[in-house]
Amino acid sequence: MRAALILALGFVALAAVSASDDPTESLAGVVDLTPENFDKYVNGAKHVLVEFYAPWCGHCKRMVPELKTLGELITADPKLKNRVVVAKVNADTHRSLGDKFEVRGFPTIKYFAAGKPADKDSAQDYQQARTAQAFLEYLKEKVASDKAFARVEALDAIAKKFVEAADKAALITEAKEAVEKLEGEAKANGALYVKFMEKAVEKGADYLKKEQARLDKMLGTGSVAAAKVDEMSRKTSVLSAFAEDDE
Repeated sequence: MRAALILALGFVALAAVSASDDPTESLAGVVDLTPENFDKYVNGAKHVLVEFYAPWCGHCKRMVPELKTLGELITADPKLKNRVVVAKVNADTHRSLGDKFEVRGFPTIKYFAAGKPADKDSAQDYQQARTAQAFLEYLKEKVASDKAFARVEALDAIAKKFVEAADKAALITEAKEAVEKLEGEAKANGALYVKFMEKAVEKGADYLKKEQARLDKMLGTGSVAAAKVDEMSRKTSVLSAFAEDDE
């Protein structure tokens, strides 16, 4: 009788552990992706970390507590919650998504950068430690580094002076001259500095902050068309050069 009771309790405990480590369980702060909603969340508007899992995978089950903690940490961080998506997809059920991103084992973790198309060529394999803290630090680094992806060093110094300068026209001229010396993508990004400076003179001192807030809000909704994501992300990157608290 006693042995049977112990055995029964063991099965109850095992069931409890299994239930808590179910990869299909919905987790706060973690999006469950399907072929129907994938493009809504993974579209270049935000940084996205996606776990491709199979429900039967032991390693995937052990990932559940870490993913749960990560979702909570991201949600609690005001600097990250509007710029980062943590997600998971049952690639055993939704094999089309696993095949699309060349998933060959479970769990496979992919990172999709903000401002880039969400395709297999731009998806990056996450190869670091699979703990909530390691995921968090990885995403923080990505968010911190992407701010300057469209910045031009030669124009950054002018942008800083522009914010406080009385003679803004002279700095616009200086910026135009600097842009003429650039080539390719740098020249296109440099032209944005000039555009924003001219708009700031036309619309007033608050224009730069208001425009960045407007673009950040639009990108944060996830509703921006994929074709516009790169353009808007470049603009927010350049606008960050004018932020007085930017370091």
